Amino acid sequence: MEFSLLMSVYGREKPKYLKEAIASAMDQTLPPKELVLVGDGPLPLPLAKAVEELRGRYPAIRFVPLAENVGLGRALAIGLKHCSHDIVARMDTDDICLPRRFELQMAYLADHPECSVLGSWIEEFDPAQPGRGRLKKMPETAEEIAAYGKFRNPVNHMTAVFRRERVEAVGSYRHDPLLEDYDLWLRMLAAGEKFYNLPRVLVRMRVEGSTYERRGGIQYFRRYLKLRREERELGLLPGSDYIKAVLGTALMTLVPSGLRRLIYQRGLRR
Repeated sequence: MEFSLLMSVYGREKPKYLKEAIASAMDQTLPPKELVLVGDGPLPLPLAKAVEELRGRYPAIRFVPLAENVGLGRALAIGLKHCSHDIVARMDTDDICLPRRFELQMAYLADHPECSVLGSWIEEFDPAQPGRGRLKKMPETAEEIAAYGKFRNPVNHMTAVFRRERVEAVGSYRHDPLLEDYDLWLRMLAAGEKFYNLPRVLVRMRVEGSTYERRGGIQYFRRYLKLRREERELGLLPGSDYIKAVLGTALMTLVPSGLRRLIYQRGLRR
C-alpha cells in the first residue's frame, strides 16, 4: 500500500532532531512513497542546510516552503493538498518512529477499509533523562475512542494515519494552535468516521521542559473553551457532559505547569 507522510518544520526546530525524525521514518521496513515536508516560514541557515541534506539523501522528500509562518494547522492543510496518495501518515519533526510502524499500520488499514484514522500508543522520552521513557496508552476500539474523545484527545497525533478524502470531507486541518488535531478528530467523530488505536508503541515522543508549559495558561484555556463549545454544537457534548468537560479543561490548563506535568504523567495515563 502506497502512502504519503506529512510533516511541517518551523524555524525553532533543532537540525539534529529533524534529521533523526526523518531518518526514522524513511528507513522503515515499509517507507512512505513520498514525504511532504512543509517549511512553515523562513528557516535559519543550519536548519535549511539540514533540509537540503535530507533531500539529497531521500529523493522521496517533497519540500513545500512557505514565505511566512502560518501555524501548524494551516501548514498541514497546505501540505495535505500536495500529498499524492489517499493514505496519509503524520509525525512531528522531533519524534522517532519505530522501524515497523508503517508496515503494521498499513496492514491494518488494508484489512479494515472502514477505519478512517489509525493511531497507536507512544513512549514519551526526555533526552536529558535517557532510559526513563513513559508509556502513553490510548483507547483501542471505535466505541472506546468515541466515548474517550468527548473529554480528551483520543489519538496521539504523531502516530496518526488517515484517509485523506475523509479528512478533507470535514474541512481538513484548521488554525487552532496546539489543538489542531483534536479539532479535526472531533469533526470526524461527529461525521461518524471510525477510529482505531493499535495497542502497541509505534512512536517515541520527545518531551522536554516546555512541553507541559505550552499546554496551560489563560490563552490556552480560552482556545480549549472555544473548542468545547464547538464540540457541543457538533452534538458530542450534551448536557452535563459539557459542564464536566469544561471543568476538566479548566483544571488541566490553569494549574501550575509542574502540577500539570504530574497530572499528565500519573493521572492521565491509562
